[in-house]
Amino acid sequence: MVRLKGISGRDPKELAVLDMDEHLKDERLKQKYVSTMFDILAPGYDNFTRIFSFGMDRAWKESLIAEGVRRAAPSPRILDLACGTGDLCTALAERTRSPLAFGCDLSEKMLVEATRRASHHRTLPLQFALGNMLTLPVADASFDIVSIGYGIRNTHEPDRALREIARVLRPGGLLLNLDFYRPTNALWRELYLGYMSVSGNAAGWLWHREPVTYGYIASSIRRFLTMPDFEAALTRAGLQVEWRKRHLFGGLGLHVARKVG
Repeated sequence: MVRLKGISGRDPKELAVLDMDEHLKDERLKQKYVSTMFDILAPGYDNFTRIFSFGMDRAWKESLIAEGVRRAAPSPRILDLACGTGDLCTALAERTRSPLAFGCDLSEKMLVEATRRASHHRTLPLQFALGNMLTLPVADASFDIVSIGYGIRNTHEPDRALREIARVLRPGGLLLNLDFYRPTNALWRELYLGYMSVSGNAAGWLWHREPVTYGYIASSIRRFLTMPDFEAALTRAGLQVEWRKRHLFGGLGLHVARKVG
């Protein structure tokens, strides 16, 4: 049986009383909004993602991991940002003989789920802690791989996040990124975001009896970058795209980018 929601998530009404537009305009408020939202979503999040994407999430991540591992240095140190339940972090650690796979997230409840998942992989060097990708408490050039699944879109400043990622990557290190993007074609953009809005609100009501819990997805995509704009931001941060894959006509993209120099 699919578990839609566990009993340990926060009350969805905590999110419903927050003004989404006001919170997404301000860095400090957006951080509060996002952490509250993911504390609510954490129980059952993996099941939701799999169902909402019609199973495609698993294939997208598998494709990204395969391309990243193929290009990675031997025994890479891994940093997984916005790690959520730790699925990317765990999969990369399994594939690479990593001496350290460190995941960080703004949501305490997500880290509870990640720790629970890690308990089934005791031989892997998994560690998790609270952290903000805009201000990483990590030394320069200390990781070989940085991975992110659906995370940069939730920051207030994507360029700043990419600069932080480039800072903590060793020269030649890799960024593995998966996210939704604002489609460039105006007609498809409105159809795509309209679908995401309706289906997200419906899912929010079904899972949590509060549409806004997943209604956020369409709003965050509308405020985010197009895929070409994201690639330009990668270049500005000193990261060179080595591999990309477009899905949903540019509404979702996978990237493997290497730190120049």
